[in-house]
This record gives sequence, C-alpha cells and structure tokens, in this order.
Amino acid sequence: MPNPWAATSASLLPIPKEIHELPGVCDITPDSPLVLRTDDRRIERAARQWRSKLCEWLPLRRARSPRDLKPAGDDARSPTIRIAVDRHRIEHRDGYRLSVQPEGIELVGGSAAGCFHGLQTLTQLSIADRGLSVDSLEPPIRNPSALPCCTVVDWPDFETRGLLHDVSRGKVPTLDTLKHLADRLTALKVNQLQLYIEHTFVFSFDPEICDPDNGLTPDEVRELDVYCRERFIDLVPALATFGHMGRILSMPKYRHLAEVETTKSWDRMSWPERTRGLTLDCMNPEAHRLIERMWSDVLDAFSSPVVNICGDEPRDLGEGKNRRRFASGGKGEAYIEHIRRSHDICARRGRQTQFWSDVVREYPHLLHWLPRDSTVLHWGYNDGADYESTATFVAAGLNTFVCPGTSGWKRIINAMDLAERNISSFAAAGRKHGATGLLNTDWGDHGHFNMLACSLHGIALGATLGWSADHPIGDDFDRRFARVVLGVDDVGGVRLLRNASQIADRCETWRLLWMPLRAACHDPSLPGEDEAREAQHAAHELRRWCQRAASTPAVDHRDLSELAVAGRFTELFAKKVAFARLLENAWSNGPGAFEARSTWANELTEAGCTYADCWGARNKLSGLDDVRGALLAAAEYVRGLKPTARSDAADFP
Repeated sequence: MPNPWAATSASLLPIPKEIHELPGVCDITPDSPLVLRTDDRRIERAARQWRSKLCEWLPLRRARSPRDLKPAGDDARSPTIRIAVDRHRIEHRDGYRLSVQPEGIELVGGSAAGCFHGLQTLTQLSIADRGLSVDSLEPPIRNPSALPCCTVVDWPDFETRGLLHDVSRGKVPTLDTLKHLADRLTALKVNQLQLYIEHTFVFSFDPEICDPDNGLTPDEVRELDVYCRERFIDLVPALATFGHMGRILSMPKYRHLAEVETTKSWDRMSWPERTRGLTLDCMNPEAHRLIERMWSDVLDAFSSPVVNICGDEPRDLGEGKNRRRFASGGKGEAYIEHIRRSHDICARRGRQTQFWSDVVREYPHLLHWLPRDSTVLHWGYNDGADYESTATFVAAGLNTFVCPGTSGWKRIINAMDLAERNISSFAAAGRKHGATGLLNTDWGDHGHFNMLACSLHGIALGATLGWSADHPIGDDFDRRFARVVLGVDDVGGVRLLRNASQIADRCETWRLLWMPLRAACHDPSLPGEDEAREAQHAAHELRRWCQRAASTPAVDHRDLSELAVAGRFTELFAKKVAFARLLENAWSNGPGAFEARSTWANELTEAGCTYADCWGARNKLSGLDDVRGALLAAAEYVRGLKPTARSDAADFP
C-alpha cells in the first residue's frame, strides 16, 4: 500500500519549520464538530469552509449536513476539530501548532492570524496526494477525509510577507483577477498585497486622469479590501507621488508642476519614456496640494493602516527648474523633506508610511531625518544588488523590508534563475540583518507584456522564502510549486518553463522582440543563435506540455493558456534572433529571406490575437492597444526592414 505521507510531505509549501509523521489517520466526517476558542469570526468562517469542502469530497455523502458550531467547553464526539488562540503556548504571534491524531485535530495559534495560517497547512494536508490545487472541489482519488496523522510547529521568519503587483504600466487586472491572486497568496501565507498605482485609479478630484475602463475604481478597491481582510491580507496602496508621474504630469493642466516639463502627451511617449516617467517639482506649493488631493482620494478607498508613498527614481530632481537651487548641494535634504511632507499627509489620516531605498541610500548621513515610524523598502533586482545595505538601514533604527523581484518586466517569460538568486539572497540578508518584512515585487515595464502565469513561480518563491528564508529552492521547490500552485503532479512543465526562461537571464526578451530588427541586431545583449535555439526548443516542448496538462482537473486553464502563449512568443523571439544575426552578417535581402521574414511576421500577428484573448481573460482592456501596435510595427519592420521616422529603438513603439 502506498504511503500517504510521501505525497503529503511533498505537497506542503512553505515546508513547516517542524513536522513529524505519526502512525494512523484522522478520519474527518460530516459530523466532526468544530470547537473554537477565538472571537475572530474569520477563523470560524475559514474553518467551516474547510470542513464543508472536505465533506463535499466524500465518496459517499451523508444525507445530513455538518453539525452546527459547538460552543467552547461542550462535549463533542470524536474526531473533533479544535481551534484556539493561546498566546502563552505559541510564542510567535503568527505561529501555530497543529496536531492531527486519530481522535481529532487541534490547532493552536499565537493569534487569529496564526490559526488562519495553520488552516492553510491543514488544507494542503487535506489535498496532498491528489495533485489538486488548494481551491479545487474536484472529486479525490482516495477518501480525502483520512488525514495522515502528524504534528506541525511553524512560524514565519518575517513578520510581513508581501507582494507588490504593478497595475499601472499596461495591465489593469479585473476585480475577479485580483481576488483570485489574493486567494493564491492566502494559500502561501502572504499577509500583504500592494497595488502599485501611478495614475490607474479613478480620482474623484479629477476624473480626467483615469476612467473606470482604464483603472481601478474606489468601489472596486473597497470590495477587494474587504476580501483581503477576510483572508488576513493587508491591502496597501503604493502610490507614485514624486518620480514616475508621467501620465499625470504630461497632462497640459499639470505640466507646470513637473521639474522638467514635457512637450509630449502620454499617448505619444514611448515605453522607455513612460517607464522613466516625470518628476514632481518638490519645491512648488501647488505640487504639494496635488499630492494631498491624490492621497485623500486613495486613503478614502484603502483601509490599511500602512501606505507606500514610493519616492523612488525621481530622475529629474534638481535637473530642471531647481537646477540653480541645488547647484551647490541640497538634493538629499529636499528629497527627505518631500518624503516627510508626504508622510505627514498620510499620518494625519492615521497611516504609517513606507518608501523605497534608492535615494536615501546615497545619503546615509541624513537617515536620522526620516520619520521614525516609516519603513524603508530596500530594493535591487540584478545580480549586483546591494543586499548588505540592509544592515545600514536597520542600524539607523529604521524598520526595514527587503524587496526582491520576479524579474518579469520587459521579458516574455520571467528570468526565473535570476529571480531565484535575487529573492533568496535578499531573504538571507534580511534575516541576517534583522529586516522585519520581505516585499516581493512584480513589475510590468514596457506595457506589462509578461503574463501573470509566468510570474507565479517568482511570486510563490517570494512568499515561501518570506515565511522560511532557508527553504529549499531549485528542484525541490519546483516540485512543490507544480503541485500546490499549478495543481499538477508533473514537474516537467516547470522545468521546461525554467529552461525556456534562461535566455531572459541576460537579456530583455520582450524589449528585443518589439524593437526594430536593425536596432536589435546592434543591441549588445542580443543572445547567440545556439542559445536562442535552446530556448526555442524548450518553449516548443512547454506548449506541448500545456496541451497535455489541460486534462488535469485542478489546473487553472488560464495559467496554461498564458504559459502556452509565452512559449509561442519565445519561439518567435528565437527566430528573430536568427534574423538579426544574419542581418548583422550582411545577410542577403533576396526572395528567400523576404519570404522567411514575411512568414514570421504573419506568425507574430497571429500569436498577437491569442495573446489578446489571454489579456482579456484577466484584465481590463486598458493598455492592450499599445501591445497590439507594437506587435504590428515589429512585424512590419521584420517583413520589410523599412526605416521610418520612429525606427530609433529609443522612440519605439
């Protein structure tokens, strides 16, 4: 008889700090009562949901429904499910102890949140040997109520384990997509979700900034806020109010508030220009009033006691209207004064603030000027990231989060190996130096082409290492990710995804795909043909794997569709690399070459239609036309190699 524990232990993500197998099983029935010693109604609802789900899986269903909730202290038949908050028994407030015995289940948490995290582990134990996703209601292979007996003692390494999701640079997710993302984060014990907003919020003070079709409405945010609170996730606004204000400061009515004014509208800006953004004139009192109005609207929608005021990459600071003022110094002081001003706006509404580390890292002698109740978000995404500067901020008495990234921006498939190195290195540095949080980031530069499904591996890795900084990575993590997140037993698809992604480790595949062919062939990061062929083969096999996995009951078909489309575009990218290398070597522009390029252009256009379907399945249509336009232009350039007024890569698309 197969050992149920083998599947159980391989299906837990994150792996608990301590877990011990015990003999026997606990056979939960529809009559198994719940005995709760916590006044948090969220635990009651979550426990009821888990029990109901388990009972729905029973091969032979009972006619009567599960017994009503039993009040604490009442006698109850075995097996009994007991859940309690006991701060004396559990040292860490988010920690828990879970005991599964033949006579019942006992879950004790250091807080209601600890109990909730324990329920996530219990859910994974419940579905461990069926290769199903955690939210699946599909029938099981075996009796799912027979849980292998064990004891689990667990707690997180970081108090805050978060994900920042970019909803500004192309894709604006639908409310349903954001709820689904929250569910996935819940299963991985994430307790903070940040939405990065530059302009994609419907501001009441100026509806011309964004409309409901192109951004999130206050009502959508409020509904998501409630949904996240129910799952012990803090929904945090991350609002750009210094740098990265390109859309707002490009509007004629606000252009005079920029440090360096633009003459271009947002629609006429290239993706690199949009990513760079525009910087607010921090010395202008009218600019201060604009920021206050923006925060007023956002704080009315988000209930979190924490907000991210960003403040990163104010590239034009002191380079325009204030050049003379800062000619002899003072940029650092002006920057911190702006951070303090934004902090005070939010503090008057009872909020604590976070901000990015890149500017203050250059002025360590000014760290003592920062608000003492603020959190520094120390970030870096490449192999040269300054992980050890975490110690500088902690030593200055500042609450500090380490902030790695999923490495998907400007890429077709995320650079999974780079993301793994980045996330694991930041997790190690954060635990070593006393950071209190790990905030993983999922950006969408250059139109947010990269698919959510391609980011899931990095998202899950950040959640896992946020809970346990020394959690196994590599093959072990990939197997657990396949089962727990993708809902498949076959890890082959994750390996193919990783192989196809390796080309993105050293180049921005999406940027090279959309730029003109003549520009791409001179780009120093363009990979070699052999490297491209290897990625092409892996991507092709990934698409075949997605077709086979479609019959798996628990898999999310939107994930498979997105992975298959990413594989298709990786194949097309590899072919473009070959074209670029031939062009670089004075390739003949004869009939055969033209026919090959024309076929590729047609394939790219066809793939764009499938991509649009994937986009629409999870996102509002805002930003899709930009991607379509870039694909059409890229096809035109490859088909005809036509130089145009916009053929310079810096101005394209």
